[in-house]
Amino acid sequence: MAAPVDAGPNPALINRPRASEVMRRAGLDAIVVTAPMNVYYATRGIPLLSRFTQIHMTAALIPADPARTIAYVGSGFEYYLSIAVSGLAENVDPYLVAGTYGPSDDPRQNPGFARALLHAQSDAEDIARLEKPPQFYPGMAKALAKAIADRGLLGGKFGVDCSDARALLQEADPAATLRPADDLMLHIRVIKTPAEMALMRKASEINLEASLVAARATREEGSIAGVRQRFFAEASRRGNVPVYAGVDLVVGELTDGEFREGQAIMVDFVSHYGFYQGDYGRTVFYGEPAKATRKAVEVGVTAWDEIREHLKPGLKFSEISQIGHNTVKRLEKTLDFAFAPHLVGLQHRDHPVMSIEGKFQDIVLEEGMVLSVDCPCLNANIDGTIHNEDLMLITTNGSEPLNELGNYVIVV
Repeated sequence: MAAPVDAGPNPALINRPRASEVMRRAGLDAIVVTAPMNVYYATRGIPLLSRFTQIHMTAALIPADPARTIAYVGSGFEYYLSIAVSGLAENVDPYLVAGTYGPSDDPRQNPGFARALLHAQSDAEDIARLEKPPQFYPGMAKALAKAIADRGLLGGKFGVDCSDARALLQEADPAATLRPADDLMLHIRVIKTPAEMALMRKASEINLEASLVAARATREEGSIAGVRQRFFAEASRRGNVPVYAGVDLVVGELTDGEFREGQAIMVDFVSHYGFYQGDYGRTVFYGEPAKATRKAVEVGVTAWDEIREHLKPGLKFSEISQIGHNTVKRLEKTLDFAFAPHLVGLQHRDHPVMSIEGKFQDIVLEEGMVLSVDCPCLNANIDGTIHNEDLMLITTNGSEPLNELGNYVIVV
């Protein structure tokens, strides 16, 4: 049997202290989000119905005051289909909307509705707990308006993460003052909580295993599409959901191509566990490569080693790139690599472009960030493609790999 109905609160993913500080600096009373990953981050409710349409079907209200609970706003159908089984995060209150499917999602008006959804997952004792369901509202705006009023925020200053959130909030609270907050959510998300790190570590562990199996099967598979599908299968088999596979710098899923003897083949594999992403890149030698190709790989690995030795709080993204470029120029002036840092979490590129004040920023590493640095070779005269990539957790005085290092060259 699945977890019981209303299984209880899960550990929160959201970093409430950081959220409060970001909103304080931005002069906001709360942020309203409807982008699915932001709703999940704020509430741990998976926005299932948003997968069926481009319209965002759920929302979350995140007050700046941490003493005020977060509100989850969504359909009763979605709630009883999935969220009542898995549970919302601690300190999150549901505000449910009736009428998504059929005359009513409210089990008090349609008693068979929730029982039908939960029949395969719950026993009679679990279903009996539905006798006191959350309050239902006749529409998303009405539900959000009640959540705002309950927290004493009507007419306040709000951030919104996208146009759907803006339209919903304008209907729910016409007196509210609004500003964009898509980057503000990324400012909050860059520092991982313990609950997030548990998912990140699991994602990275599985992604590594699937990546190595797929990379070592390059000759067996014999083509770009074969390696790509092998990674997808191995990631899924272990419990991750595939995101993408870059093979020989090809990421389009409808593109294929065969390999040749002596070719270097970069692989860049991403999959997620609980929506948190693993990211791993290596170079595969399809037989014995040319000396220049092997030399390029050695230079790239040395540069990545040098970068890792310097990773710590206070280092800037621009400084990370410069360390890599300086190392390459010292070792082999004819080579050129891209050293592109990015933070990883619910997205492959999970960091803001602009500062909280709205100015372009050079990201500064902080403890609790999860960093990746893409290190592909950019030389066209190398016989193939070359890459290194690992996930690194920034610690108090340095960094810690989330996946096993080494295996920089995989020979098939």
